[in-house]
Amino acid sequence: MKKLTMEQTAAAMNGRILCGSSENIVSRVSRDSRDVDGNTLFFALVGANRDAHEFIGDVVRNGCGNIVISESDALESVKDKNVTAILVDDTTKALQRLAAWYIRELDINVIGVTGSVGKTTTKDLLNAACSVKYKTGCTKGNYNNHIGLPLTVLSFEEDTEIGILEMGMDKYGEIDFLADLARPHIAVITCIGSAHMEFFGSRENIMKAKMEITNYLSPSDILVISRGEDLLRPENIHGEYHLISSGEEEDNDYIVSDITDNGAAGMEFDLRNGQTVQHFSIPAAGRHNVFNAAAAAAAACQAGLTMEQASRGMAGAQITGNRLSFRKNEKAGLEIIDDTYNASPEAMRAAIDQLMAVPAERRVAILGDMFELGESSEQIHENIGKYAAEKGVDLVLGVGELGSLIAASAGERGIAFTDKTKLEKELGTYIRPGDTVLVKASHGMALSETVGILMKL
Repeated sequence: MKKLTMEQTAAAMNGRILCGSSENIVSRVSRDSRDVDGNTLFFALVGANRDAHEFIGDVVRNGCGNIVISESDALESVKDKNVTAILVDDTTKALQRLAAWYIRELDINVIGVTGSVGKTTTKDLLNAACSVKYKTGCTKGNYNNHIGLPLTVLSFEEDTEIGILEMGMDKYGEIDFLADLARPHIAVITCIGSAHMEFFGSRENIMKAKMEITNYLSPSDILVISRGEDLLRPENIHGEYHLISSGEEEDNDYIVSDITDNGAAGMEFDLRNGQTVQHFSIPAAGRHNVFNAAAAAAAACQAGLTMEQASRGMAGAQITGNRLSFRKNEKAGLEIIDDTYNASPEAMRAAIDQLMAVPAERRVAILGDMFELGESSEQIHENIGKYAAEKGVDLVLGVGELGSLIAASAGERGIAFTDKTKLEKELGTYIRPGDTVLVKASHGMALSETVGILMKL
């Protein structure tokens, strides 16, 4: 963050300086009392389970004297200390106001990325591409909500030229709020899947919510879509902005061809735009990531890169962990595909496809519950089990109540464990040298712990 006075930050947040010096300088923000220093502006955020006003004393003891509070009596624990405090009505809203003001202060090209599946990997690939030519700021991990996105914006340095912001949601209005704050010039939608079906009722409604990212695009701005499935197609999109599509069909603006699956090493493909054809090699496994990369390349080119620059950048991308990450247990002779970050039906099928694409003596899938799928949840899990069996997975170990349905519908290939602890105790019975093991479920199933046990067999 560029240097700001406390007077500037107070004005941007509609707050007032309660005590201390309005001339104090801050150059970073934090909501963590352990991650502060003399240059930090600390926000005492109030969450469902924790009120950070309780830690103001710790913040000051850790060397931070610039704080944003919504409770004036929070200063009682730091009387006689050299503290400058800004009083606001709501510290979370104040953080958001500051971020909205700050991003408009920067001379920056904003790219927003959303989608049911693949937005984090697309963001990572886009960041790697843009960094070849521009000073680029980017969402770290999955800081993609009403708190994470403002914190990301406020981490951008003054000379940042491109800001890449991932936008997540689980209800109507969330993408609209983030898009209003960030005001992207380029928006990317990766796909419309079934994630959060419980809250939306249909994929058509999910698309409406995802399309909120276009609400603030001007006629000179751009929407990039990864075309190929039934909903996310040009004929279904109507807006006063430029539409750019990517995919395998010949009428796309960016056309994918000659896909090669290199397993743990990632994917290769050619991408054509007009008369230009560029070969890409990305360190992200799975055919679906080819289309994420194509959309990222399209967005990067719209931001001013050449296809060659985009390809060169993506080749060295750092992909956020637990997403089709290949790991080896040399001692046990296992290859493990760790895809435990989260799960949706589309991502589950893609992960099974990737499992079947790699050489292995035997292929095992440890699959757990997928959350927030609504009334069709049981049928969706049963369909995944059938899909695994049809694709030829040798052994399906289903974990959890819904994961057990996956195993049951896989027939004689499936074994169900309603208790995750029981599965983990018995892994040595079912896993043998030469296996390639896929592990995937919604994040709340904590199957990353199962991966840890597999690594120790």
